[in-house]
Amino acid sequence: MPPDAADRADRTERIGAAPEVRVLDGRYRLIERIDAGGAGEVWRARDLRLERDVAVKILGRDADESFRERFAQEARRAAAIAHPNVVTVFDEGRDGEDAYMVMEHVRGKTLRDMVAERGPLPGHETARIVAQVAAALDAAHAAGVVHCDVKPANVICDDQGRAKLADFGIARAARGTAEHELIGTPRYIAPERIEGRAPSAQSDVYSLALVAYELLAGRPAYAELETEDLLRLRLQGRPPSLRTARVGVPAEADRVIAKALSRDPSDRYASAGSFARALDGALQHGDPTRPLGAPYAARALPRRSWRLPPLDSTLALLAVIVVMLAVVVFFLNFDGLQGGVDAEGSPSPTAAANTTPNVVGLDVNEAANLLIRAGFDSPVPWQVDPRASGRPCSVVRQEPEAGERFERGDDARLFLAPGGNCGGRGRDD
Repeated sequence: MPPDAADRADRTERIGAAPEVRVLDGRYRLIERIDAGGAGEVWRARDLRLERDVAVKILGRDADESFRERFAQEARRAAAIAHPNVVTVFDEGRDGEDAYMVMEHVRGKTLRDMVAERGPLPGHETARIVAQVAAALDAAHAAGVVHCDVKPANVICDDQGRAKLADFGIARAARGTAEHELIGTPRYIAPERIEGRAPSAQSDVYSLALVAYELLAGRPAYAELETEDLLRLRLQGRPPSLRTARVGVPAEADRVIAKALSRDPSDRYASAGSFARALDGALQHGDPTRPLGAPYAARALPRRSWRLPPLDSTLALLAVIVVMLAVVVFFLNFDGLQGGVDAEGSPSPTAAANTTPNVVGLDVNEAANLLIRAGFDSPVPWQVDPRASGRPCSVVRQEPEAGERFERGDDARLFLAPGGNCGGRGRDD
């Protein structure tokens, strides 16, 4: 079973109703365990004093005292962030060995669950979600708080279509003073944090860009890679290409996400908000006021009665159509005479050129099929590079490189990581 699937299965086993009624600090009655992870458990609870449902995050009992103190400190800092796109922190405290944080209970689904159910989201819906999460991050950064664990599982979309960012500061509290300790979710972590550098606002921008990629592609970037290969690629490889994961994504949206995923934090957008605005401008799809996940309401169109125009108007309209068709035929014939080949039989300069897709990291067969569909000659030859490292039979280098221009029918070549049986198709010994 893949690691992500095993983690989900384990999480499912740990979620359920409380085995016995428990009231934290005599105030918060635990009702149902709704999530569990490395940093503790999240319960739906009832605030007996204010008579309202809340969410309570309880640290695991194996957490050391310094972690508990940082947890309480980060809870107080998160409580200072007042924003409609932030899950509000109400309280924190201790009950025996348990440190806990009391938060707003949001009824809805996480982005992780939405993508699992629906697959890729429409561009306009993605742009709106990213804009709301970016607004929450900008408010937090203005208050001096870095989230450190922006990921689909930490964004909840409520019943009114509002995205809310949860778990502020949890990863930061876990990180503590060990500067080289890697805490967070590796699939969404920024390169500088892998290198042991302190997190910053640009670290959250990087993670938000990976969330945007996943919403548009319907799957995480490099979903097929294990953690070790994923982290190595994040430090040494190029940003993932969104256009190879989903057909129809505008090239400008791909460039915006690639900029936000720059390895150097200074090359990314200055703020989460500026990234969200650039992405929205690049996507330019859909109604920005449409609720998240809600279908458009069917509108009843007024009945129209059609009448034939007067005879004179009909003749005039037909004359205009005939003239337009004649013009179109003339220009089609003119292009056929002028284009195609020059006097020496070479392709004319007007022949269409294409952009080479990025296939690095893909399986050899998947990469070859993608290149052939893009217009390269078939079969695509490949050879194993014994000096390369990576998943066996995955592409470590390509010729031409991603983004280079080519003409249909050109040759391409792939270089693979050693190990495994890569098959015989396209092999170039």
